[in-house]
Amino acid sequence: MPKRQQERDARRAAKRAVKDAERSAKETRSLASSLPREVRPRVDAFADVERARIRRAKDEVGRSPRRARRDARVASARLERMAVRYGTAGGRASSRDASRRGGAPKAIRRQRVQVKQAKSMGVVTGLRTLFVSVFTPTDRKAQQKVAKRRARRVKFGTA
Repeated sequence: MPKRQQERDARRAAKRAVKDAERSAKETRSLASSLPREVRPRVDAFADVERARIRRAKDEVGRSPRRARRDARVASARLERMAVRYGTAGGRASSRDASRRGGAPKAIRRQRVQVKQAKSMGVVTGLRTLFVSVFTPTDRKAQQKVAKRRARRVKFGTA
């Protein structure tokens, strides 16, 4: 391949890596908004550092595409690891090489979905408990119902 073609390919790869890292940063912002209030500032601070790295990589694409690609991939991988750390996967990545394959934004999105699921499970459980406590009959009411059924059976001769 001529040198020009190699340079173009390197720039394209760097641009792709930067786009992937930008998507990872966007997913991280969404993840931060769904995390508990105590954790959110740490995630935002970490994401700001990585966004600065992504901006530098974006500026670097024309001058040094390989460095830009490496920086973008590093930022993407670090954002994914941070999402795993603060998400609900118990500190283990769902795919070890997601950042190499360009799957970091998807991995971060999965963490966000898991966090939302956990939150909604708490709400649903609370509502179910409330519903059951309101609509479950007391022992006395249940005994009255049983007595009523027995009386009906006796009356209609089905007992």
